[in-house]
Amino acid sequence: MIERALAVAATVAVPVALRALPFRVTLALCDAWPRTPGARASAPALAFRVDRWMASGRAWWRPTCLTRTLVLYTMLRQHGHRPRLHIGTAGPAHHFHAHAWVSLGGLPVAELGASVEDYRELLTHDA
Repeated sequence: MIERALAVAATVAVPVALRALPFRVTLALCDAWPRTPGARASAPALAFRVDRWMASGRAWWRPTCLTRTLVLYTMLRQHGHRPRLHIGTAGPAHHFHAHAWVSLGGLPVAELGASVEDYRELLTHDA
């Protein structure tokens, strides 16, 4: 029960923090999120949960890749995983695309459609 409550709280607190606080402060909040002893859901299961919950909360936040990635990063940490956060860009300087994703063991977690190999990493952050 505590695991689910913390997960739901992350889907609300992290997007609100991202809109209201500097990025570094929001990332520190994600890093300080409590872990749930004994809870160890798989990364794909957590990604599915984040996607489902984020899709139903569109009235509260825009489900951008950065918002989704920070919530997933937080929930992976909560479950004892050691994720790495990535933010990168692709394309020419005058019309670039930015993307955020999370990886475990060097492999992207639940990246749908887009290849992260095309992105030049600007920031990485380990849990």
